[in-house]
Amino acid sequence: MCDQQEQTAGSADDLEATAVAALESYDIDPVTLQVIGGELDTIAEEMATNLIRSSYSSIIRESEDMGAGIFTPDSRELCESDSTPMHVGSLIGYIDGMYQTFKERDIDRYEAINEGDVFIHNHPHYGASHSPDIAVAIPVFYEGEHVAWAANTAHHLDIGSATPGLAIDLEDMYAEGTLFRATKIYDQGERVEEIWNLIRDNVRTPREVIGDLQAQVSSARAGHDRYIDLIDKYGLETVQETGEALMDYSEVLLRKEISQIPDGTYHAADALDGDGRNRGERLPIDVKVTVEGSDITVDLSDSADQTNTAYNIPFHGSTDVVIYFTIRSILMDTFTHDEYLPQNSGTFRPIHPKAREGCMFNPTPPTSAFARINQVDKMSDLIIEALAPAIPDKVCAGTCGQVYFVSYGGTDDEGEYWVYLEVNEGSYGGRPGTDGMDAVDALAHNTQNRPVEDIELSHPMRVDKYHLREDGHGAGRHRGGHGIVRESTFHNDAVMTMEGDGNTYRPHGLFGGTEGTQGDLKHIKADGEVIDLYSKESGYKFEAGDTVHIKTASGGGYGDPYERPAEQVLYDYQDGLIDREQAREDYGVIISDGKIDENATADLRSGD
Repeated sequence: MCDQQEQTAGSADDLEATAVAALESYDIDPVTLQVIGGELDTIAEEMATNLIRSSYSSIIRESEDMGAGIFTPDSRELCESDSTPMHVGSLIGYIDGMYQTFKERDIDRYEAINEGDVFIHNHPHYGASHSPDIAVAIPVFYEGEHVAWAANTAHHLDIGSATPGLAIDLEDMYAEGTLFRATKIYDQGERVEEIWNLIRDNVRTPREVIGDLQAQVSSARAGHDRYIDLIDKYGLETVQETGEALMDYSEVLLRKEISQIPDGTYHAADALDGDGRNRGERLPIDVKVTVEGSDITVDLSDSADQTNTAYNIPFHGSTDVVIYFTIRSILMDTFTHDEYLPQNSGTFRPIHPKAREGCMFNPTPPTSAFARINQVDKMSDLIIEALAPAIPDKVCAGTCGQVYFVSYGGTDDEGEYWVYLEVNEGSYGGRPGTDGMDAVDALAHNTQNRPVEDIELSHPMRVDKYHLREDGHGAGRHRGGHGIVRESTFHNDAVMTMEGDGNTYRPHGLFGGTEGTQGDLKHIKADGEVIDLYSKESGYKFEAGDTVHIKTASGGGYGDPYERPAEQVLYDYQDGLIDREQAREDYGVIISDGKIDENATADLRSGD
């Protein structure tokens, strides 16, 4: 729904000229600018690769649930790794939260931050994306001056919360586990053993958590050293000036794209399954996107109040970051642009996130904000839906705004505690020119698949099924992608916490496309009894021999299904993605003896 106003932005040519002028105001030649920009990108990628290859847990090593980058002393992003987008933008919030901590504790930050220090931080009300994502931040000093931060963040297997790995039904933030605010684990180069021991003694999987933290330190140190090398090569003034120029350049490029959207307020709304405790009470999400010239505001204030469980979203660190990334991914996709598109804080400046204090997207302490992935996924999906009438060639139909993020835990035959985090992929909706992608995560977290062999080798469970859904999709000129079916059987007693959504609604279709399919979660007992589960379960118990059945959503369709070529419908039938009845009902295609009945199809599609 859209209330359009008169277009007020300058022309694209004017903004292009402004971009050139933004660079000309700096005494840097274009070649040096792009070379240093490329080196900054490489630093972030090296940090990410270092962390992924040296981590202990599969959530980092295989799923790549992490992010890394270099930041200015005042917490602006200079570069980011191509991993989990919402992790990198959130590091701005982490650094701001550290500074806020110093201020509240009446600590002079210039005295608190020293060369050789390593900080950790994960407090959800002080800038963290949520508490399982622990940031490691190392100050970069050059000739005695604090000139940057090398930082990363990664999702940890366990932080000692009420249930293993993940948590939903929590009373407040104190039940989330161990919270850190600007805590030093190295003080001027000396390891602070008391903090490492505190962590080791308060998590279920100390080997993996300590190992992952050490990998984060190594990654951040690599970023620190490479940034120093960059300064040695080009000089501090040139590197800093280039960083400012690249941020200004990115800002202007995004403003150019925003200015091409007609001014107005665009609206979309839906409701999530519930908060994990109050069953059947759906939680409304209301998104208003206002375009004014080259600025865009996303307002979530009419969404549900904060919940009395952990199903809330930190505003600075999760809500704002996903808004930034969603707008940037729609308008500044590197695949569709020929020019160099540096990813930095400049792209955040034209975007203005809003959420009233006390709503689900901006909770107040001591409310818990542990479980937040489905809300931001769905919010991102609604931003895209709201903008669809204005930019139909840049959006897709409803996506996996309902992901099934799950933790399993228990003890193995040797009595050792194990925790496994698993992201079950959804799918994308149909898009201009092509079908939706099958079995992928929402772009905001972009986590990857873990090989079945690795799961079975590392944990007392067996993956019995893992394949695409074969029971339909959102029909359209371009069909929705297919979600997955996964069934896993436990060899030992286990406990599950499921942070899912989408059991009660379907991904939306666009421009005549139909809705996708909703998700499903079941407990299949060893004796064959089947129990339907909610999309959110806290500390749910399985006995040895029991099976968990997970079915994720399939995306919505884009465009009139009757405009889909009959041959493509036949291919979907041959691939087992739809049956003959769905081909006829959804697409008007009659399949007989494995072939298209051309005459009957033409009659059905024409309405004869």
